[in-house]
Amino acid sequence: MKPGIGIFALVLLIFSGCGWDETAVENFDYDLRGTWVSIREPDWWETEEKGRLEIGYDTIKITGSVRPFNTGYTKGFNLQGYSEESSSDGGGISYEKKGTLFIKDAGSVKSVPYLIWRTGTYGAYVDMLTINPSGTDLNKETFTSAVD
Repeated sequence: MKPGIGIFALVLLIFSGCGWDETAVENFDYDLRGTWVSIREPDWWETEEKGRLEIGYDTIKITGSVRPFNTGYTKGFNLQGYSEESSSDGGGISYEKKGTLFIKDAGSVKSVPYLIWRTGTYGAYVDMLTINPSGTDLNKETFTSAVD
């Protein structure tokens, strides 16, 4: 087998597993649903307002300056999406859940890791959401849940 054919087959295998299944019943995890507001104030050079994510059953709307979504994502419109959980600690005050957001935008499916965690004490905790938690400060963003 020629090396080029093997590489092509590997690339084809990888991308075929990343497709969007229109018939599957996939949605965002219950804990992700709601409105999330960035805790980061936009930098002086950013022209957009503070970042905000509005996550529904199977849609996500990105508005404002949200670092991992500032380029390559359509903002201000509901985009189809779903999440897959990769790990969870089971709950309590130290609750932590990791997974991946899958967002369909302009005909392609994009993915970004997330971490949901809690801060505070029993009875007074706040849910937090970090997008791209292992990224650098330039491409990750932390949000707090907003009460509508």
